[in-house]
Amino acid sequence: MILELASSAAIATIVSLVVCRVQMRAGPLDVPDEARKAHTRPTPTSGGIGIALGYAAGLTALLQIFPAAEVLTRQDMALTSLASAIAFAFLLIGFIDDTRPIDPRIKFLFFTLLSFGAAITMGIVSVVEIGVEQTLRLGLTIGLFGTALWVFTLVNCTNFMDGANGLAMGSISVGLIALGAIAYAAGSNSAMAMACFAAAAVTGFLVWNFPHGRIFSGDAGALFAGAVAALASLILISRADLSPFIPPILFLPLLADALMTLAWRVRHRRKLLVGHQEHLYQILMRAGWSHARVSLLYWALMAACGAIGYALSRSGDAAAPWITLAALAGLAVTASIFVRKYARTHGLS
Repeated sequence: MILELASSAAIATIVSLVVCRVQMRAGPLDVPDEARKAHTRPTPTSGGIGIALGYAAGLTALLQIFPAAEVLTRQDMALTSLASAIAFAFLLIGFIDDTRPIDPRIKFLFFTLLSFGAAITMGIVSVVEIGVEQTLRLGLTIGLFGTALWVFTLVNCTNFMDGANGLAMGSISVGLIALGAIAYAAGSNSAMAMACFAAAAVTGFLVWNFPHGRIFSGDAGALFAGAVAALASLILISRADLSPFIPPILFLPLLADALMTLAWRVRHRRKLLVGHQEHLYQILMRAGWSHARVSLLYWALMAACGAIGYALSRSGDAAAPWITLAALAGLAVTASIFVRKYARTHGLS
């Protein structure tokens, strides 16, 4: 099974790499028409098309070239196809927004509908284990809203963080690798295949994007990759009994920066739907950090969180995931306060 997965992942990488290279000539272009944008010249965008086609090529190769491996059962194939369809719907919205910006309120509506659809089809998280023989029963309504909120949040946070070469897509790829490792250990082949091929396809894109930004993923790429990560997480939670506290740990560096920045803007009565330069990574860039240095920092943090998440998934301790998540969230808040205080005292706010 490993050989077949690796071969299919290589195909995903190659297809993504080639399609992204074609897109570098075909466009569309991201014009630096806003102060928050870090680039200075029109740059090809919607590299997410290459990522999505690479992902699809990996799945197709696994099913058509290596059918004897029987990695995916019929049930796995149905589940993976449904999850992929939802991810491609996010991709379509992102691609349209890359070419002709959509009103934020309309995007919010579509994201909400897709998130609820994902929750209903992938599995509603209504019962959470918090200790030895201790469970928290959320009920159907709260569980539905909470599950949809997870999809909505991870998809949007990935998009919010897509402002430095390699940062968001490289980080989501690291998280997907950790998620795939957890899925492999848990025997969830559908989640493993989704995570593996999405990470491989992102790698093909990064060849052109990191560190010089010859093409951007665009909303298409950020929304698609975030959706695959969120949906694969739900499959593991609902069908492999993964603690719902572990996926947030895997993607914590992205989530923490985006969510704490939103909280900071709410506190200071800033408009949430207006572009800005107040993320922690943007402060680091104003302090003189290069795109590569910022991205490598976030990749390292993602790798550390991935290792912690994997260890927790194998520990069998029901209380450890939520305690660890709370501790890591506290560290993230402390880091955010320190960076913003540094920014104020050094005129970087």
